[in-house]
Amino acid sequence: MENMDRAAAVILVAALYPLGRAWLANRRTTLVHALTWAALAWLAWAGVLLAEVCGRGEGVVRYGAIVLTGCAGVAVLGARRRGVGAWNFVVLGLLVVHLLPLAEGFGRLHLSLPRLLFLAGTLAVGLLNYLPTRLWPAALLIAAGCGAELGSLMTGANGPALGAGRLALAAAPWAAFVLMRRRAETVPEPDRTWLRFRDSFGGLWGERVREQFNRAAANAGSMGRLGWGGLHGAPAAEREPLLATLRALLTRFGPAE
Repeated sequence: MENMDRAAAVILVAALYPLGRAWLANRRTTLVHALTWAALAWLAWAGVLLAEVCGRGEGVVRYGAIVLTGCAGVAVLGARRRGVGAWNFVVLGLLVVHLLPLAEGFGRLHLSLPRLLFLAGTLAVGLLNYLPTRLWPAALLIAAGCGAELGSLMTGANGPALGAGRLALAAAPWAAFVLMRRRAETVPEPDRTWLRFRDSFGGLWGERVREQFNRAAANAGSMGRLGWGGLHGAPAAEREPLLATLRALLTRFGPAE
């Protein structure tokens, strides 16, 4: 292994800590399914490093790791109660479709440009979901790493860009861990609850909950409205009832207290 790959291997192994912390913090929420897919992707990336050492099957394992990374992002889109379990079958079906090139090649990659574009689109769905959140740097690190891997699979090149991409991938869980812990203790409620949910579940669910909250607040005659950065326009006397409204909306996701 080159020095950059060794550094990526060390950071990747150490990333078990932030991934484990995230899984434990969300084990009672609907996000635990997506984090389980993320753990499978982490195992696959560890398998890439092992395949490099053994000198066998590296391309196949790399492709599988990219596919599982995309599946983890798509799993977030179904992370709500009364449907989160069934959504895993959708993600599993997506996994099967992406693994067809392996079946057609009898264990060897049989890639074409349309399939690579479909895989890139799968990755983009999950990554774009987190760009409007506090976790956007981690999303960009994953995008850079998976982009480098896809480029290498297409061209067969294994230059410095691939090593830098692997370093970015390995650092992404740590970036997400640090960014989530940087929440100021002075942030008042209900902003703290909202920002925790928005950053954990991403832009799609965040926007949907925000719309439902504002509709409920308007129906109740409240002046408060939930913006992307938090609650605004609410008198102090209305903040507690609005917090109760927000928590009621979030019961479908079971956010960690």
